[in-house]
Amino acid sequence: MARTLSTFCLLTACFCALAREFFDWLIFSPLAGGALVLFAILQWPGISLTYRIFAILAPTLGFVLWLRGAVSAQVLADAIDRSAFFTLFLTSLAVLRESAKTSQLVSRCGTVLVNQPPGRRYLLMSFGSHLFGVMLNIGALNVLGTMVRRAIRPASDPESQRIGGIRRKRMLTATIRGFCGVPLWAPTSVTMLLVLSGIPDLTWEQYAPLGLLWTLLFILWGAVLDRLAYKRPRVQYVNGGNLRYLFPLVGLVALIPSLAFMISQLTGLPLFSALLICAPVIGLTWIWVQYKGRPARIKRGLLFRRMKRSFPETFTNQRNEVVLFASSGFIGVILIPLIDPVAASEFLVQANISNATLMVGISLVMLVFAFIGVNAIITVTLILGALQQLPNLNIAPQVQASVIAITWAIFAGASPFTASLRFISGFSGISPLHFGIQWNGWFSASVLAIMYLTLYLVL
Repeated sequence: MARTLSTFCLLTACFCALAREFFDWLIFSPLAGGALVLFAILQWPGISLTYRIFAILAPTLGFVLWLRGAVSAQVLADAIDRSAFFTLFLTSLAVLRESAKTSQLVSRCGTVLVNQPPGRRYLLMSFGSHLFGVMLNIGALNVLGTMVRRAIRPASDPESQRIGGIRRKRMLTATIRGFCGVPLWAPTSVTMLLVLSGIPDLTWEQYAPLGLLWTLLFILWGAVLDRLAYKRPRVQYVNGGNLRYLFPLVGLVALIPSLAFMISQLTGLPLFSALLICAPVIGLTWIWVQYKGRPARIKRGLLFRRMKRSFPETFTNQRNEVVLFASSGFIGVILIPLIDPVAASEFLVQANISNATLMVGISLVMLVFAFIGVNAIITVTLILGALQQLPNLNIAPQVQASVIAITWAIFAGASPFTASLRFISGFSGISPLHFGIQWNGWFSASVLAIMYLTLYLVL
């Protein structure tokens, strides 16, 4: 009963978020806020301590600031709308992940990737991990990590163990680097959600070509470092690696923004909002296709049964993420009016801080907080909120987005506190810190150095 009611609350908040995209009716804001509060209460026993703090802090802070007159009712409504939209983001993409996790296409593509010859395995593993990450988020690491563990079973002699260790290291670093490229452009990533929410003058369509370029360079640079670090072995052929199986997955990934763009053009909605409408449609259609060969009546029954049984569990299992995203979005909005833009601008002028130094400083702040365990959603929300308040800021929105996205991609594969690194290190047999610093540290440091150098040359 609690799960069903919690699911209803979550869907109510999502409905309100969508309604606010079409109608300027303030009634949807308190309705969404009440639904999210009730969801947190119902799911309280399963919410971790850290997220409970956020669940209490956000409404308390909003109420106190409103009582003191520091924020208006309109700001509170905007903060609730942001929370509801972030909830819609999680819930909508959860349908897509639920569909992908039972797809034979995903399993087949994973098998193809781990069975590539060593000369091209790194690049294809990285590329495949990236595609999986767009669709599955953190689930991509589980799929490929499990495939790698099954594929590498060396004999007991020292030489076989050494070769197996090298192969595991190369495949897992390729996996994490490909996955970490997702924040650079993908509309299904939380990074793009925060960036586009925090920079009102930037749309995904404007940023995507640049983001795709960074993604390509990010993956290729990793392949270059891998090739320089390891000699290419002489292997003639490896069975089970037909690349044609990857084409449907590439098409499916391309379908998401393409369909969203069409909906955006037809409805006038922002592309990101349109994407959150079409993602569940794609997910449900994907499930329907998985039942191919059966009569339509049976397929309808199986689809409805899965929606009734699996979806409530999927939605409520993301209780911690819902609390974190909703609270972070709320806090970010209500704290922005407290920033004195004139004082901040005067400080930058008096300190003689250039645009390049400012962006490098923002990147370093993100990295420091990531390495001490502060969630990046909070950091990025506050940084972008403060940045947009500066009256004389003349840094292009694409540059701001690029710095945020690239820095996020770096610490996702370097900080031992990130879920991605903790997850992938479980398949490596080493600690997240060892993986992030020793296995992936040189790659991370080199990308940062290139970005900082470029900022000082361009800005």
